[in-house]
Amino acid sequence: MGDYDLTRLGSREFEHLSQALSKCALGPGVSVFGDGKDGGREATFEGAVSYPYAGDEWNGYGVVQAKFKQRSAGVSSSTEWLERQIKAELNEWLRPESKRERLPEYLLFTTNVPLSAVPDTGGIARVNRLIAAYREQNPQWKLKGWSVWHEEEICRLLDCYDGVRRAYAHFVTPGDVLSRLMDTVSDADRETAELIRAHVGRELLADQYVRLGESGAQGDNQRMRLGPVAVDLRTSFGPRDCPPSLDRAPVYEEASGLYATRAAAYILERGDTVLRPSHQGAGEQRHILLIGGPGQGKSTLGQLVCQAYRAALMEEGGEQLLTAEARMALEALREDLAAIGLHLPNGRRWPVRVALNDYANAVLGGEDVSLLRYLVNKVNRRASERVTGAHLKRWLRTWPCVLVLDGLDEVASPHTREDVLSAISDFLLEARQIDADLLVVATTRPQGYKGEFHSGDYETLTLAPMDASDALQYAERLATARHSDDPEMRETVLARVEQAAREDATARLMRSPLQVTIMSLLMERRARIPQNRYELFTAYYDTIYAREVDKPTSTGQLLADHRFHIDWLHQYVGLLLQSRAAQDNELDAVVEENDLRERAQERLLKETDDPDQAEALARRLIDAATDRLVLLVAPDAGYVGFEVRSLQEYMGARALISGPEIDIVPRLESLASSSSWRNAWLLAAAGIFPTKPHLRGDLLNALRALDSRDEITMTLMPGARLALDLLDEGVTRQHPRFHNLLVDHATALIGQVPRPNVHHHCARTLLDAAAHHQQARTRIEHALKDALSARDGRLVTALNVLSDWQQSKHGLTRSFADRMWAATMARLSLEEHAAISPVTQLEYPDHQQLQQDFVVVEQTSLANFVQSHLPEPHAQTAVVAEFVSGLNDHPVFRVRPKARALQSVDVTIVEGSLPLDTHGAVRAMGDPQAVQLCLDVIRAQPITAWHVATAFIQLLDLLAYPVLVSSTSPSVEGIS
Repeated sequence: MGDYDLTRLGSREFEHLSQALSKCALGPGVSVFGDGKDGGREATFEGAVSYPYAGDEWNGYGVVQAKFKQRSAGVSSSTEWLERQIKAELNEWLRPESKRERLPEYLLFTTNVPLSAVPDTGGIARVNRLIAAYREQNPQWKLKGWSVWHEEEICRLLDCYDGVRRAYAHFVTPGDVLSRLMDTVSDADRETAELIRAHVGRELLADQYVRLGESGAQGDNQRMRLGPVAVDLRTSFGPRDCPPSLDRAPVYEEASGLYATRAAAYILERGDTVLRPSHQGAGEQRHILLIGGPGQGKSTLGQLVCQAYRAALMEEGGEQLLTAEARMALEALREDLAAIGLHLPNGRRWPVRVALNDYANAVLGGEDVSLLRYLVNKVNRRASERVTGAHLKRWLRTWPCVLVLDGLDEVASPHTREDVLSAISDFLLEARQIDADLLVVATTRPQGYKGEFHSGDYETLTLAPMDASDALQYAERLATARHSDDPEMRETVLARVEQAAREDATARLMRSPLQVTIMSLLMERRARIPQNRYELFTAYYDTIYAREVDKPTSTGQLLADHRFHIDWLHQYVGLLLQSRAAQDNELDAVVEENDLRERAQERLLKETDDPDQAEALARRLIDAATDRLVLLVAPDAGYVGFEVRSLQEYMGARALISGPEIDIVPRLESLASSSSWRNAWLLAAAGIFPTKPHLRGDLLNALRALDSRDEITMTLMPGARLALDLLDEGVTRQHPRFHNLLVDHATALIGQVPRPNVHHHCARTLLDAAAHHQQARTRIEHALKDALSARDGRLVTALNVLSDWQQSKHGLTRSFADRMWAATMARLSLEEHAAISPVTQLEYPDHQQLQQDFVVVEQTSLANFVQSHLPEPHAQTAVVAEFVSGLNDHPVFRVRPKARALQSVDVTIVEGSLPLDTHGAVRAMGDPQAVQLCLDVIRAQPITAWHVATAFIQLLDLLAYPVLVSSTSPSVEGIS
């Protein structure tokens, strides 16, 4: 074994290492090839190169080939393996049918296997004899020279080329990487390395528990570690022509052109790549954006990834640097990760996790807002010594990092979000300038996300709803962790959860880890579970409450006597924090405990008429709520908030449907367009069906009225989108009349300009509705037929819904989709055929697809499409002028399909990789002229320019937001 551990690299990174060393040893004339089919070469050179030594330089056409063996089984077996690999390559070059280019004059093989230097019989001699024999037996191959860089040779080359060694240090540093950091960094950074090492140990302990792991067990003074309940969640890629090529992470084919993997495994595999800009091709997506709904486990995944990297950094002896407590946590974590098949990463990155809501609060608090400074503060927290920004910047230049940016959706204010994203962009630019090996993993909910993370830098993964097998696997791990000392209870809970998974209505409530967690807790006390999310959360709250009331303690008696006030306390905090999150400059997810106590005292004083008694009771109620019920917690001294955001939204929802009934539906209507209130709104609407059934019709009528209020709502249809979400929630499954009314409203989205995220959701949800209700299927089919007869963008929308339906496992809907697709294609005009040619699943084609399938006739920009709709110059606002100027940065291509039958038709395609929410667009939010411009452009586009209409409807969604959303917080009598 040499001085470096080459086995961690994997075949892909070993190829990259070989390319880097080749450029150093042979000279800059070496040309390297990217991933994919390489035609038998990782790199080539032509002409004279400075190798192998002065006076005997190679001069001609040469090829570099890398041969990586995953595990070495001894020198002898490694030699035999390498001989077989080289024979196969030589035979392929000599095969007459080979598609490889001309025969090389020089060959350089690189390998991570060890070769013995024993004269005549050693591995080096055997490989040289093999190649020499091929040259003698094939005189037509004018092979002038060859060389084999085996393990020892590569180790010596790493000694020589410091830049390559540093770039790959997190892979090749052997043994205890934390101890050997001192050999990797310069003298100036040794102190920083020691502080980083200490930070890893502290965070290993601090991050070992899940936020809702015990689901109420905190009242029993229990805590749940992340490892025993960790699962790796399924996540979907965007549409692609071929499956992703992965070594460790699994690949699932969900439908034609649609693939999925496991999120944590994929992120760790992405991290097993050198991501320095100097080693990456232009335009490669280095970072990952993880999109998932409420409770789907985005934050826990980020936590799991960081813990996996910490375990990798401490592998092979690193525990000697830890306390006994940390060593036990590390050993348990390794076992837990192995139990779910999650391999430790080969590339040992330094992990840092940033809650973007906390960072936004720092921005609003007037602190030094640079992300680098914020990271410095995180490292310095609880540290005895301090690092500076300069120290950390040098560290990022030296050692690879994974940065988890968690929860963009929790930064609700558009202006604050712009500040946060600007700071992130500045940090990434700074990291690129120092050639940092940085992997960013950002997370957000889909609601309110408008493509802020540049698709040219971030690959988007979407967390899939849990299927039954994943939900049951998680339930089993959770039950084992909670009831390790009570096998009978464990089996009872699992049997009940399995029964729930078999029933369609309850299986819908097992689509996220949070839902399965809550359901598992409920199954400890009841055999059956509720039918929608609102009832699920209500049962959860009631179960925790009943558990504490049943205890023979003074706190139990207090909770029994004051349920009304405890309910108010939760609803008040939920409503207050939801309202703050929806307002500019109000991001704190906590309320000051003194303020909460004063508000509670005011309420109690009205009933007791005794200030001292009201003060004492308020204190006791807040303590009981935070210490025993655990929905409310005190994350920092003097503050109170919800540990889990979905529970905050649930309590906010309960508040929304409280108070005088005459106010409830108007209140919900005023919040219907707000992305910040979306989840709370859906929970509140779900709460109306079981608790206030007489308001169901009024609620659905309000959604209809919302979509006919003005031209903006008639175009964006926020009411129809909520109708679609309510269908997806399953709120009306047991109410056929209201189910059909929601279907009628939701199908209006089929008759709209294409919007990728909306219409994929529309296709899936309507498919589910059609599969379960005959009347619903008939209504949806009629809506599709109407849209398919249109001659504008509605045709594209309907065809994409059909395309999704063709992948369905439901025979009737798939058969209908096949028939309608064939009939529609048969009657399309030449222009319509050309219009749908640039689209697959409503995704914008990339540059490669453009060049492959189209001839670019002209390049313009989005600004070109607003010129004819602009007001006279003297009437234009400065905001509109800035907005239009920003549109010049968004390329638009007029193209002609290469297909012979369509070559006479021009089609307009918008560059899809650029985010639309530029500074100019954010500044134009709410501007009437800018909003009207978008509406005018959308209306004016023919079917061949539906891409343009889609871009402007996305802009309209952003610009019209302040117009649609009330600027005042909701008020609830008796709670606010």
